Amino acid sequence: MADNKVVIKINYDKKHPSINTQPQTVTVWHIRRILIAVLGVVLVAILLFSWFGSDDDDSHTQIDTTEKVQPFNKPEAEIVEQQESVTLQKPVPAIVHKEVVNSESVKKVDTIKKPAAIILDRKVIRASLNSKPKDDEPGEPIKSPLRVIANQSTEVFYFSEIRDLMGKALFHQWSRNGQVVHQKPLDIKDKISKVWSSKNLSIKDKGEWQVRLTDKKGKVYSEVNFLVNAE
Repeated sequence: MADNKVVIKINYDKKHPSINTQPQTVTVWHIRRILIAVLGVVLVAILLFSWFGSDDDDSHTQIDTTEKVQPFNKPEAEIVEQQESVTLQKPVPAIVHKEVVNSESVKKVDTIKKPAAIILDRKVIRASLNSKPKDDEPGEPIKSPLRVIANQSTEVFYFSEIRDLMGKALFHQWSRNGQVVHQKPLDIKDKISKVWSSKNLSIKDKGEWQVRLTDKKGKVYSEVNFLVNAE
């Protein structure tokens, strides 16, 4: 805008400087520069109007949004009531189901017991009370109490797998109610040997039974305890 100047020209008579003449003022208008200045002002006004107009639109939009959100703000009392109703509606069948399953499992444990043999020496690899052996391996485990039926008998086998006792005199000793009723000598021929002894039990053999693996001196290598009851 430095070129927009008003030029004032003063004419005076150079030939006669002594003559006191009145100076003349001449005004020159630069129309093009004035138009450019006016257009600049108009453009600035348009930009300001559009800027403030957009701010007004944004403010209206924010007011509309808050008005739409407000109806969804429920009182705290209603929210608490909804939470309490949801809590009351929660089912608890899973806990009851677990308790039922646990009680059933306890009953099964009480009715089905497999008497575990107690191994008292590291030279005994395995020991168990079983039904008839098959393929040089013990049969099915015997359950305690062993239930016997009148006029019938059940044969029970005591299985022992031992090592490093070759040539030693060992016995399977069967006792009822603390009294030895049967003792079978075992033939140990190999470094690792599998041996059995058995006893036929009937209704007259009811009571507490015990089978032991022992030697001549009475040392106990393994033992198992079980009950015999009438059906």
